[in-house]
Amino acid sequence: MNKNKQLLQEAQRELTEYVVSQLEAGHSWRKCWNTANGLPSSINTGQIYKGMNLLWLLYTQDKKGFSSSQWGTFKSWKEKGASVKKGQKATSIIFFKPIKKEDNEGKEQVYFALKRYSVFNRSQVDGLKVEESAQENEEFKCNSGILFKYTENQNISVEFTDSVNPCYSPSLDRICLPTAFTNKAGGWSTVAHEIIHSTGHKSRLNRDGVASCAVMKMGNLHDYSYEELIAELGSLFLCTELGLSTEDSKKQSAAYLASWAKVLKSNPDYLWKASSEASKAVQFVQSIINQSKQGE
Repeated sequence: MNKNKQLLQEAQRELTEYVVSQLEAGHSWRKCWNTANGLPSSINTGQIYKGMNLLWLLYTQDKKGFSSSQWGTFKSWKEKGASVKKGQKATSIIFFKPIKKEDNEGKEQVYFALKRYSVFNRSQVDGLKVEESAQENEEFKCNSGILFKYTENQNISVEFTDSVNPCYSPSLDRICLPTAFTNKAGGWSTVAHEIIHSTGHKSRLNRDGVASCAVMKMGNLHDYSYEELIAELGSLFLCTELGLSTEDSKKQSAAYLASWAKVLKSNPDYLWKASSEASKAVQFVQSIINQSKQGE
């Protein structure tokens, strides 16, 4: 087996086992990772990592107790004037590199090769210049209506009512929310969750599980939905990136948590796939919000 592919499978299994153990212990999704220091980003570009690498580095930050969300290769830190501390171990991340080849009929085919990089966290290096260090954890401070800039731009109807549970209707392109939340943190988490659902609309990312549905709704908590996993992770990523609290106020039952754990045990690749879709959704929302802010 290819070494990179084996590494991917091992990381996939380790991450899934961790999340399952947390859920079986009764912890909410948002307690599985400590996002106080922000989402993992590259020291070179400042960009947040995407897809499965985002989830993997977020997990590694929490597991190893790193106080920083910045990552870089040995060479990258050296170029910044820093050096990796003696004895520190790197964390492997994987990228899929597209390779174009012609088949026997002369038609172009695209293949994806795995490429591995070894990165170190900011907490694992010494000598970083003051100006570089000062950039750490610069949160995007926003007003309370930041998420609704997205719905306004996309002409998504937002209805506040106590007659239904929070949900998104693809057929109406409408989000329904409660008139009041138990706390601000839980409120923005719920808003972000439904917004992530809306990105799957056929006019946007056209994601399976949304584009073909009449309404997105939690319903029976035992009925697992891959789209729900995307929305849960997307809400976590989005609220953290925007500087909104992601503390979960909902009282999640043991049965709900156990149902997620059971599904992940049977489908260990779901976390990887869902994190990739969630990452795409967050990028889409963020791009719309940035466009709206530029137009002000």
